[in-house]
Amino acid sequence: MKKSLVLMALVVFGYGVQAMPLTHQCTQEAGKVLAGKKQKYHSADGKFKIMFPAEPTRSEDNVPTDLGDIKMVMFMYEKSPSEAYMVAYSDYPESSMQGQDPYALMEASKGGVLGNFGATGENVKRFKIQNYPALSFDGRGNAYCTSYLLVLRNNRLYQVAILKANELPAKKDVKSFIASFELTS
Repeated sequence: MKKSLVLMALVVFGYGVQAMPLTHQCTQEAGKVLAGKKQKYHSADGKFKIMFPAEPTRSEDNVPTDLGDIKMVMFMYEKSPSEAYMVAYSDYPESSMQGQDPYALMEASKGGVLGNFGATGENVKRFKIQNYPALSFDGRGNAYCTSYLLVLRNNRLYQVAILKANELPAKKDVKSFIASFELTS
């Protein structure tokens, strides 16, 4: 696998957002184990907690969409050049959410994510996390596979994912990372 792993991290709501690449070099800075024992990583601004395997790197970028530039905040930990863990969120204009079916919006996002790395979707599930609509799925592509969670909290879309080269992430990793995602106040 290339030293510069390109992570197809984000396509949201089908509004014409292009995937944002992150390189291995960008995420190598992170990696210290969180306090030497398992504990949840907390983002006060992001209003979430999750069990990252180690301290993630935080980055921000403006992503061009059909609605204008949308700020995306991303937390990434790259375990190896072939496996990465990510949480990202973006706030969309409230007016763009009015009258929209949240699951239809997340389905469009799922289609964009899968399309970005030529993956097919499987194990799609609709449910709620703390009373907010959520959609989870796995994607199998030629080079990358992913386990993915989308959560829509009002006008904020959260994307939680493990991306792995050539195979789906292990179920134990999905359980310890993605299933640990929690919204906070």
